[in-house]
Amino acid sequence: LLKFPEAPKTFRRGIVRTLQEEQTHTRWYLDRMQECGVKFGDLPLNRFFWDTVAPMETPLDYVTRLSLTFEQANLDYARHYGEILREAGDPKTASILEQIYRDEIAHVGYGLRWFRRWKGAQESDWQAYRAGLQFPLSPSRGKGNVPFNAEGRLRAGLNDDFVREMELFEQSKGRTPNVFWFNPSAEASIAAERAGSRFQPRLEVAALTRDLEILPAFLGRRDDVVLVSEAPSLGERARLRALGFTLPEFEELDVRGGLRAGSVLYERKLNDLRPWAWSPQSATLLAALVANLPGDANSIGQFFNAPRAELFSKEWAVARRRELLAKVPTLDPASAGSTCRSLEEVDAAIASIRAAAPAAIALKAPFGTAGQKNRRLLAPELLADSTRRWVARILTEQKALIVEPWLERVHDFSVQYEMGADGLKKVALIHLFNDSRGQFRACECGPRFGQGLPAEVARFLMGNGRASAGSPLRLYDVAIRQILEAGALSAGYRGPLGVDAFVCRAPSGELGLQPIVEVNPRFTMGRLTWELMQQVAAGACIRFELVNLSGARAAGCQTLQAYAESIARQSPPRLDAAEGRLRSGSVVLNCAEKATQGLAVLSVFEGAPPQP
Repeated sequence: LLKFPEAPKTFRRGIVRTLQEEQTHTRWYLDRMQECGVKFGDLPLNRFFWDTVAPMETPLDYVTRLSLTFEQANLDYARHYGEILREAGDPKTASILEQIYRDEIAHVGYGLRWFRRWKGAQESDWQAYRAGLQFPLSPSRGKGNVPFNAEGRLRAGLNDDFVREMELFEQSKGRTPNVFWFNPSAEASIAAERAGSRFQPRLEVAALTRDLEILPAFLGRRDDVVLVSEAPSLGERARLRALGFTLPEFEELDVRGGLRAGSVLYERKLNDLRPWAWSPQSATLLAALVANLPGDANSIGQFFNAPRAELFSKEWAVARRRELLAKVPTLDPASAGSTCRSLEEVDAAIASIRAAAPAAIALKAPFGTAGQKNRRLLAPELLADSTRRWVARILTEQKALIVEPWLERVHDFSVQYEMGADGLKKVALIHLFNDSRGQFRACECGPRFGQGLPAEVARFLMGNGRASAGSPLRLYDVAIRQILEAGALSAGYRGPLGVDAFVCRAPSGELGLQPIVEVNPRFTMGRLTWELMQQVAAGACIRFELVNLSGARAAGCQTLQAYAESIARQSPPRLDAAEGRLRSGSVVLNCAEKATQGLAVLSVFEGAPPQP
């Protein structure tokens, strides 16, 4: 009333009526508190409400902050606590809250009428509301930490689109968020930088990255932020929420793939930066946010630098493998592999392996993911001209090549760790399914690692039903963990770390272990699978797989969209009645309608999954 004396008289009269009703509410509260033995001032309050409303600069600012934010949130609180108090046997307090709830509907409606009169004519209610809130206010403050009350909002006059946007909007109300970003081509970008060339992903790789950019949403929590080129639609968010998934806040990048000029992240306190992988691209994107982190972080070089980039190299993994073989003499030394830096060394390494056994040979570029930039040399095949040219190019670009025997794989798995300030901790064991070239197909995870394993493999890996002291799996708790922890510490690395491994079969028929195939100092599909298992019904087993167009056609579907429709018919999702989370069925996690290169498919089983 005092701050905006030139506001329309009808608006000011509405303020007076609101003030009178709020004074009445306060008297009701004070009287009821006294009857219950509580005095005003006995319980602590905070200044947030006042501090965020007081700086209002216009009447539009006032109704945006007060009517459409704090009073809108009370549509949730007043009704929810009124119902709880009535159930608890306190009808008197419940009746007070029920009357306040009815008044709050009128207050929100009053603010909404003036809001619509003053906002830009071309803006929707939701667009104008989002634009009118300055951090730390956001639409999250306009709803309670209780069940969302769509009915009350509609009665106040808010339209269906606004109410749906409001229900699905997420932004932290207090916890400092982690910032996630999906950049699966980190190894290729590091290799390009080392070769002194500009990184440019292939068109199909860039398209697949866009298709799957929602995946970090399943790594974070509700209060976190995921950077995307295009935020999931309202319908997509509603679909995933209905399946029991908790979604974070999404922030769209600008057309060049950078943070928008007006991004609220520039001024928010942050907990951590969690790209899929640290690389030249993620370092460039996130550099401006380092100053918002806690502690003494002040440079992006603390997150990505030469020693950390070296952790991505298969050369580094081979060195760790050799270190392990020196500690554990029972492992097969032939599986160590060699790092070669010239064609002559490659030829010598191949000859050495062939002298020991007429095995196929794997040639691997130091930087490459999911079986990419690998070649297989069948026995007794020699280096063909095309392969020799490929080897020469890799040696020129990446300065090294890994040569190792191609072992007969029986079962692939990964071990997921997290490197924190207090050391390397094991997170999970995940089953991996790769194709004949070693490229990723699917991951599986369940309450017990041995569930669904072939009996022979289970006996080899776990002994008597669990990882006993002499079982190969114990290596990942002690020797391998210690070796990886020391290497990560020396590079100053913090974050997720995965180790790919497999059970193999020797020419004698006995099972053996290739304990370290690759070390991935980043998020992996295995880690994602573990995090997804935390969002399905307790006790369920899950499979996560990537399906490309070839895979869809192999299943009899000509498009990715047709494949998504097919699995929805064949294996419809079923929610656990008590938990409200997936108990069985298959769902597509990304938007099938927009996907051009791949679908991320989650299948949930009540028992061990069938073979993929």
